[in-house]
Amino acid sequence: MLRRFPGAGAIVSALDRGLPQPDQLCGPFSASVALTAVMGDDAPGVTALAVASGSAIWPVEVESARPPGTPRITDGWDALPRAASIDAAGTTAAGLAEGIETATDHRVAVVPIMGPGADRLRLLRVRLADAHFRFGLVANVHTAELTEFDWNVGHFVTVLGFDPDEDAVAIADTYRELGDPDMPPGCRTVSTDDFALAMSERGLLLIIDSQDHQAAVGLVRSLELRHGMWTV
Repeated sequence: MLRRFPGAGAIVSALDRGLPQPDQLCGPFSASVALTAVMGDDAPGVTALAVASGSAIWPVEVESARPPGTPRITDGWDALPRAASIDAAGTTAAGLAEGIETATDHRVAVVPIMGPGADRLRLLRVRLADAHFRFGLVANVHTAELTEFDWNVGHFVTVLGFDPDEDAVAIADTYRELGDPDMPPGCRTVSTDDFALAMSERGLLLIIDSQDHQAAVGLVRSLELRHGMWTV
């Protein structure tokens, strides 16, 4: 049975209104969706977060950068710089963390958690489900571990909750086509082991109200998780 995190309802509503992501802006898109769990309707939009995060765009069409059959959307591109190459396009995790704090006037803080591994991820999700503060959770993953088709890129998704019986994590992805028909648009579950593997060189961004920063850091450290930023 799926156990949703507090704030998942706001995330699902925001996801349904916002899908699909603008091309190459999965990070700002996922952050904007996740922020609704903390800020409600005051959450900044995708373009504002992309600008604050230093996102850059590669303007040439690259179909392999998207899942097969998904649309190319260029909303917000006119506000962003061009990348020197396709590999330099998009948003880094460090840039996104800084952009979230900047775009929210530091009302919100970000706690980065490096590659938690499956066992620590299981502990973290239970503790978060019982947390006494509002939060959003964005995961930086590699898609090769999470899809059955040929799509191999770095990607950001929002975490909604988990299913302890199926040992699975519920995620809100950035395209309707990636969702399970039995779940809200864009949402599906993936095995905890696969999800942890997809984050092995990356990690999680725990988004909380700035007043709850110390409580969130304390939770992360109590589980002996690596509190730090990755560079992939």
